[in-house]
Amino acid sequence: MAATLDINITFASTVYALQIDELVVNIRRSPYSQGMYGRDPLIKDFGFGEPSVRLRGILPVADGSDGTRTIPSKDTLEDKVTDNFADDITLTILDGSGAVGSNSTYVGKISDFSATLVPGKETQYWTFTMSLVTKYRDSAA
Repeated sequence: MAATLDINITFASTVYALQIDELVVNIRRSPYSQGMYGRDPLIKDFGFGEPSVRLRGILPVADGSDGTRTIPSKDTLEDKVTDNFADDITLTILDGSGAVGSNSTYVGKISDFSATLVPGKETQYWTFTMSLVTKYRDSAA
């Protein structure tokens, strides 16, 4: 399984490289709708949005390296997820060359983390998904 996206995740001052197969950015809006008898409903949008990011990828059985950054194992990432409730998490999407692309940083808190052991691959890797409730992208709001 080859990961195609280059993502850094930062816990406090510790930066890890993640092997990501899928990145989903979602912005949930909550418009107000008031039904009216015999008329179209009145719909108002007060401009509130709730951004979130979901990642899906693979984690090695043991910590590794891409030469410059640590690739966390499932156990290392799980420890970071459970130890850093108060700290914001920074997620940086890189452009493939290792340079940070413009408008590519999300800051937030992890809302969900799950890791799955794939039968036949238990000596190689775990698959994982992680969801973060975030602020708007660094220059999107």
